[in-house]
Amino acid sequence: MKFSVNALMLYPKSLIYLSRQIRRLEEPSLKCVDLVHEEMVAIIQHCDFEIQQELLRFPKLHEKIIDAVTTLLRRRLPPTNTMVHNLVFIELAYINTRHPDFHEAQLIGTLMKNAEIDQKKKYAPNNALPAPDDEASSSSNELVKAKPGSSLALKLDANMIWSTSNKKAISQVSEAGDNMNDLDRLGGLSGPDVPANREVRLTSKEQRDCTVIEKLIRSYFLIVRKNIQDSVPKAIMYFLVNFVRDNLQSELVTHLYKKEDFDELLSESEHIAVHRKNELDIFTD
Repeated sequence: MKFSVNALMLYPKSLIYLSRQIRRLEEPSLKCVDLVHEEMVAIIQHCDFEIQQELLRFPKLHEKIIDAVTTLLRRRLPPTNTMVHNLVFIELAYINTRHPDFHEAQLIGTLMKNAEIDQKKKYAPNNALPAPDDEASSSSNELVKAKPGSSLALKLDANMIWSTSNKKAISQVSEAGDNMNDLDRLGGLSGPDVPANREVRLTSKEQRDCTVIEKLIRSYFLIVRKNIQDSVPKAIMYFLVNFVRDNLQSELVTHLYKKEDFDELLSESEHIAVHRKNELDIFTD
């Protein structure tokens, strides 16, 4: 547990990006609840044809039944929405790096090792730093340039650089411009505008750390999304669909089985009464 927490705390900004993406799962999840509710209301309005014809004979009874079931559905919406909301925030409450499907967790060791090296360099005598190797010199020539006037920001941090280790990913960030969809696709990076003509040199170590962090965030987010995709429909079935099914009969009995309302509820439609009278007159003639 201590190892996992320390690894995550190395780059706290990565947790902000991850939490931001997880939080965005709440809106489509709540939309799913609304769609199921609307479908159930439609089922009530368009139930079996034979039942509808029978109920049309007693319009007040029909109206009372529709009102009772609709009220029950509406009453179940808040607890269902609350449960779905909680499912998302449960995922936000704790980043479980010990999750059995989190296979990229082994990459945390790479971050820990790099952090230890940095710590040793920091407290080394005279703060002596080793000369950069060929790989670092080569990779430092990779430049990420922010376009003038663009809202795209590359706010680099000594502990966290949101990028990848290959030229293709760097090019994608540079060309993202004002397109927020590209920003979301690349992890939702946002921040203040970078001054024009500013150049940032990425060392090989920084690029490696970026790649590791990106893989960790992407992998864990896919796990969370899979959990939400599985748990939200189950929550809707339990709190809304199955509850209405199991309690519908008792709800109708409570609202309809009142002796003082029998005459009113079982009063026939005037159209049906007139039609029956006309048919009887024809038959007797």
